[in-house]
Amino acid sequence: MFKEFNINRKDKYYLIAILIFSAILVGYYINFNNAIGISCSDVYIYLINSLYYTGEKVNITNFIHISPVVCFLTSLFFRVGFVDKLAIYIVTGFFAIIGNIGFYLLLKKFFNEELSLTGTILYSSFSLYLIWLANGTLDIPATGVIIWIALFTMIAVRENPKYYQYLIPLMVIGLYTRYTVILTLPAFFLFYVLENGFKIKPEDWKYIKRGIIIATIIAITVFLIVFTMGNGRFDAASQMANGVKGTNGELTDPAYNPDSSYYFMNYINYISNSHTVFEINPTLYSPTILAYAIYALLFIGAGFWLYDHKKVNFRKTDAISIIIILMGIISFTRVTSVITSILIYIGIYLLARDREYNDGVFMLGWILANAIFLSFNIVKVNRYIIPTFPPFIFFVLTAIETIHAHVKINKNMIPLALIVLFVIQAFAFTATVEPTDKYMSPEEISNYIIDSNPDYENMTIGVYNIRPYSWWLGSNTIGIPSSHQSEIEQSNISYYIVNKPMDNLTNFTEIKNINELYLYKNNNF
Repeated sequence: MFKEFNINRKDKYYLIAILIFSAILVGYYINFNNAIGISCSDVYIYLINSLYYTGEKVNITNFIHISPVVCFLTSLFFRVGFVDKLAIYIVTGFFAIIGNIGFYLLLKKFFNEELSLTGTILYSSFSLYLIWLANGTLDIPATGVIIWIALFTMIAVRENPKYYQYLIPLMVIGLYTRYTVILTLPAFFLFYVLENGFKIKPEDWKYIKRGIIIATIIAITVFLIVFTMGNGRFDAASQMANGVKGTNGELTDPAYNPDSSYYFMNYINYISNSHTVFEINPTLYSPTILAYAIYALLFIGAGFWLYDHKKVNFRKTDAISIIIILMGIISFTRVTSVITSILIYIGIYLLARDREYNDGVFMLGWILANAIFLSFNIVKVNRYIIPTFPPFIFFVLTAIETIHAHVKINKNMIPLALIVLFVIQAFAFTATVEPTDKYMSPEEISNYIIDSNPDYENMTIGVYNIRPYSWWLGSNTIGIPSSHQSEIEQSNISYYIVNKPMDNLTNFTEIKNINELYLYKNNNF
């Protein structure tokens, strides 16, 4: 099976180097994230889901459909007694390592060993990647699976159709890792059509059928398990539908952002930045010279490429293709992201067919499939754009290769400089982060209750935010909004945890204050 990876002796050394570098990096960031605390509240949902997989009673089952893959793997640690947030850090860190190895193998389909190593280091050392690395979130694990889907697609389409029987089930696993993996799948179908046309080759069909059968069994089995565990709820489809319509979120959502240029304008900070602040989500400011250098390489390479291809034969159908693409651009934010994507994909297909640009079109489609949907959606978090890093780096490496073809310099000089500088960034990045201890507060205030009350599991504890405290204190927590003062006063809760002072409570007394978290004790307790 592995002969299609075409691994030579040099590749083995580079793969070992990538494995060692990735493992050290993941360990470093697990330690960093453990010191900061859980900065993304979604991670609490994954931890609670993982507990539920072990048979523990939990009081939040509405989100059990989220990432069965990551939650199940995390639950394996819980089953052997390691019930700790570090478990999900390790699982998501493992996906990062696998993703890095897969990316090197994918890049080898287009570039030499040195450029492939350079691209892998870039991917694993971009600022945005680092701030979300091994912290329990799903974007890097999902991107790792997408990378392997892309690798299997390249092999299945161009080298060995047997890989369809692995590719299609892997797509299902990717969806159950993070449902937004579906955004990238049209790029893979576009690549197939560019290579083979709209007809499935007979030698491909038997492996495609086998892959569909295996994938269907996996999809139905996981769905039935999760649907049952969720007491008949499975909200993934409705959430994706709302995202397509651009209504996945409200004005009250802390990530609400109608600015469709958000990702484009901030992308340079995602490459390399010098100032990182934990606000609602980690925010990256002040791009460094390293980020500008990447952009410079990209633009210089693009200039050389355009010079080399200035004499492109213009076909009659190209005018129609351009019109369709322009229609897609005009439709952006005016209709659904699906309509925009379909128009642009049709235009790109008509423009690129029967030309020698399939690799670049594939990577461009990969970027656009994510960027259009995410920019259209009114909920925007910087980590969502991480799946565009691999194809972006493909174009950076293509630019370097093009520069080498026009400028007489040592071909290892630019790759070596980038490797050294980005390895330094990988470990120095934590110095750009402003210190904060606010994410440790839920754990600390929960530990105060646990230490003060050995029988805390028999109490009822009210909280303003159910997510973190369901993890730290268990299923004896109930969510009560801080605005519902009468409900708090009339309840029989022993404690109430809130994120602002509530001096007008008559039946409760403040007994603890930790970094803008306030603990109130029932006077009758």
